[in-house]
Amino acid sequence: MDIIFVGKEWKFKKALQEELFRYINYNALTYLDTFDINFNPKNETLIVTSQKTYPLVARIIARLVNQNLIIKDDFLVPENAKFSKNSFLVKINEKNINVILLEDTVPEIFIITPEYEEINVFRFDKDTALMFLEPILHAHKLDFTVIENEGNFLQIFTEPLEKNIKKEIINSIPYVIFGNIFEHIINTLPPQKITFAESCTGGLIASNLTKISGSSRCFDGSVVSYANRIKEEWLGVSRQTLEKYGAVSEQTVKEMLLGAIEISKANYAIAVSGIAGPTGGTPTKPVGTVYIGVADRKSLKVELYHFKGDRNYIQYKAMMNGIRMFIDFSQLYSKIS
Repeated sequence: MDIIFVGKEWKFKKALQEELFRYINYNALTYLDTFDINFNPKNETLIVTSQKTYPLVARIIARLVNQNLIIKDDFLVPENAKFSKNSFLVKINEKNINVILLEDTVPEIFIITPEYEEINVFRFDKDTALMFLEPILHAHKLDFTVIENEGNFLQIFTEPLEKNIKKEIINSIPYVIFGNIFEHIINTLPPQKITFAESCTGGLIASNLTKISGSSRCFDGSVVSYANRIKEEWLGVSRQTLEKYGAVSEQTVKEMLLGAIEISKANYAIAVSGIAGPTGGTPTKPVGTVYIGVADRKSLKVELYHFKGDRNYIQYKAMMNGIRMFIDFSQLYSKIS
């Protein structure tokens, strides 16, 4: 799916964009100052508008599908479009085109309907995982898409699964989680608690966890230890460690983990320290170098990653791999009774 943001204002509405990205996956992202009649979609497309740009986009889309614009429930839409408040869906060149007016909340997004199932697979590379899963998915005539991620982690998207199919999958590969992994933590971790010690992610992990209702059941708080002084004074990272190995090091992340566990009294901790860029890299530690650690009260584990992309993407990858490492470390996999 492609996403097009129409309007100069979207360069500044970062929070709304991040909220939208929680609900959808996309292949291409485009920002347009305006929208014109030459629109010719190659893929399914979500067009995101504001109060200022929606009327123009709606008129052009209606003209492209040869429909009149009419008022339905105080919302201007093409006459034969599928619609709900601030969202409508039409077809152009046999491609679904969903136009939304994004204001304070994300409206219904028809382009991702019907709902899909997200299968998160741990500990298996793509070929091995599909060797086990393809017979099950094919037997139930399910189409699917596979996305490979760092750290032997896969995401498989397919249509919603019945309980018996989920059981088949777990019997074949026990290291899976169905659905959103943040929601899974909130639903399965309590009464145990988790905390975070974040440097280069700047609180991103805590922010994404607490966006979900019920997070207080497994999360009391965390530390954003961006500066070395905070790592030392708040988390107890030794000055000798910071001077000898640097903030971006396995040794520092280990001490961040121990400090986070100590001050929060949580059962688990995730710690992240890295170079998100675009500056700050060195020949030995280039931009994208990130150490991620997980720990409980008895043991810990730290891994080194080398992410590619801009600052926001590196921070996002660091967050997701920290969560994935925690799930694997704690063996918090899905169970179907």
